[in-house]
Amino acid sequence: MAQGVRLKVGEAVQPLDKTLDMALSPELYARTVAERYGINLRGSGQGIELVFNPELKAAGISRQATPGIIEFGPSAMSSETELANTIAHELNHARSWLKGGVAPESTAYRAGDALEDYIRGRR
Repeated sequence: MAQGVRLKVGEAVQPLDKTLDMALSPELYARTVAERYGINLRGSGQGIELVFNPELKAAGISRQATPGIIEFGPSAMSSETELANTIAHELNHARSWLKGGVAPESTAYRAGDALEDYIRGRR
């Protein structure tokens, strides 16, 4: 079993050992977190890029005009759990945009919150 993956409900996932390279590259850290939790950064046959935006006030954003890019800001970097939640949330939006549909907040929050519940050992 991979390092940090929990064995049962009630056990939180232990955080990654963050390397210097991850500390210096938010995008590398985000890709590592996505890989760790099995977050598939693809939608409608296209890759979805994670881009750090130091000016972003929200934790993350996905735009209909650029659905293949998820931006995340400094507040998403507050913890591994917050970053994973943000990626899952925004990925839900990005996939909706790529399909040509709407990207409702309700389903995006459910996606991020379900992953966070897993990480915290609540499911």
